[in-house]
Amino acid sequence: MDRFAEFLNIKYEGERFSSGRLPLDVLADLQALEDILTTFACEIWLDENGRERMPNGYTDWFRMSLTGVGEGSALPKLELAVTEDRQKAMIVEDTKVSLMEKAVGKFAAVLKAANDGSDIVLSPTQIRNFNRFLTNLKPGELFKYNPEKGADFSDAGKVVSLDVERRKRFLTSVTSTYEQRVQGRARLKSVDERGTLKFSSVELREFLAVDDSREPTDYGANIGAYYEFDLTVERRHDDSIQSVITIHDLSLLEDPAITAIDEMALLQDGWLDGYGKKISATTREIAKNFLVSSNRLPAFYAVAPTEGGGILLEYDRDGWDYGIEFNSDGTYCVFGIDLNSKDEFSTSFGASDFKLFISKVRETLGQ
Repeated sequence: MDRFAEFLNIKYEGERFSSGRLPLDVLADLQALEDILTTFACEIWLDENGRERMPNGYTDWFRMSLTGVGEGSALPKLELAVTEDRQKAMIVEDTKVSLMEKAVGKFAAVLKAANDGSDIVLSPTQIRNFNRFLTNLKPGELFKYNPEKGADFSDAGKVVSLDVERRKRFLTSVTSTYEQRVQGRARLKSVDERGTLKFSSVELREFLAVDDSREPTDYGANIGAYYEFDLTVERRHDDSIQSVITIHDLSLLEDPAITAIDEMALLQDGWLDGYGKKISATTREIAKNFLVSSNRLPAFYAVAPTEGGGILLEYDRDGWDYGIEFNSDGTYCVFGIDLNSKDEFSTSFGASDFKLFISKVRETLGQ
């Protein structure tokens, strides 16, 4: 376990903190501070890794301890203990230490926004954590943070300060949602008699919309089909959709590749001269989700089933012939052949590596 002394440069100012005294009620602040930092670390890790759950043992990644209090008002000396994977210790950007540094950066940004009176968007968990932070701060007292470790607090341009009033304004202005205009493609899952439409999208996940301009039966005939959308939505901090505010455009998507994949539902085992596995609904759905996940995909000159129960998409660009395979076990493959030489490549991806797979496809497109 690696230990980092005085990793966070914070200070309390006021009568109660003179001569390095730290009242016991302030210890609750430090517990809330640990929760704030570890929550930011989790949110950053999930976002960077495209995951919805943290790995086992993540609760033991970080430990904060109070090792002393410096004089000159109260200067809590906090030690950070990190359980680091030894094999990753030489890769700075992939360490838990660097993850905590990013979390500290988010914490600093929130403090600055609170100091400046700017709008802040936080997850519901973080709103609860910040509600527990500095709860015992009294009028005339200050909490200060300096992003430079070990530096004093005389540089007003760098130091961020919170008092009772600024903390109150911060907590009453922070939100867990924000508005955004979004475009993309989504599959219509259902529609009810009131015209409430349920869509499923790779980027937006599931969301509801109400289109008063059409009869519900107009949509009922197209359940399972894909639509192109242009919407103004209210999004939660985790980017999921809380509500659709305005429908700017919602139109049925005509895509020959999707039609070809839908027709593969008719194939049964033995479709290829006695060989060939049927294409499962899951494999078809994964391939279609890929097709609607981007508006900048190439024109596919071939969309075909594979003998092993997968789906193959083929396209060409800059003298290369490329192929994308969606395998029946949920894995992916991207391959290419240079038509002007003998150069070729083939890269496989696991079922959980969708982002890496998409990145490789975009690389072939020069994006």
